[in-house]
Amino acid sequence: MVLATAGFALGIRPVSSLLPHEETIPAHVRQLASDIKRDGVQKDPIIIDKDSGTVLDGMHRLAAFGELGVENAVVCSVDYSSRAVGLRRWARVYRLSAGDSPAGAIAAFGNLKKSTLAEAFSELERKDAGFAILTSGAAYLSRGGLNVGDAMGAVVAFDRLSEDRRWERRFVPEDEVDVPLQDAGNIVLLVRRLAKDDVVAAAKTGRLFPCKTSMHVIDPRPVAVDFPIRELDSATTAILRERLGKHGGRLEPPGTVYEGRMYKERLLLLDQD
Repeated sequence: MVLATAGFALGIRPVSSLLPHEETIPAHVRQLASDIKRDGVQKDPIIIDKDSGTVLDGMHRLAAFGELGVENAVVCSVDYSSRAVGLRRWARVYRLSAGDSPAGAIAAFGNLKKSTLAEAFSELERKDAGFAILTSGAAYLSRGGLNVGDAMGAVVAFDRLSEDRRWERRFVPEDEVDVPLQDAGNIVLLVRRLAKDDVVAAAKTGRLFPCKTSMHVIDPRPVAVDFPIRELDSATTAILRERLGKHGGRLEPPGTVYEGRMYKERLLLLDQD
């Protein structure tokens, strides 16, 4: 199977052994738990680091299983040090409410350093700044490099500010922030470049990142395992592999739309020939 050539392995693991590194969105967890209960299957594997059990993709699935009392999960274990597993970031996009302005939002947040967008991206890449607030015309950087914990604290504070001001919040991949920045009514928050060690440390210590901070690119990304929930708690890795062995798996190219989302990496649909 293509997964094996990438050094990935499918298996069954106890939910209690999996370590999330990010918080979840409660409404999303409730909706996902409802969907899983309705459909009766785990659609996609939870992606984990094979050495630490850190959940790289599937935080909401893991939380939904906790709500449903499901004890086991289908996982795809990966070598996190592999180039086949990339670490990127989600950017937070806030749509300002009527009467609010980017200048007012930035002033409410603190004493930040004004720069160009190009300079901001460079400083975030070098980790010289912990975070940046981006607008259509300029960027505003934290003064001095902040450690990861401080940068995440700033994200939490800004999320709270957005809730108080009733700003709409959404998430876009870091390489797509130019699109929302074309609208002067948007501001974007982006944290410094993350390292894989930061992700594992968050999982091991329980000091979780805010929801939708890291974004992992898995190539090929395994999806569509469609394993019955009622069989999970008695399932074994051997049973899973026997079941999936009946299908060769279908590899789809980058740009494939699956479950309403377009993926930039290849997809491996596990339950299809």
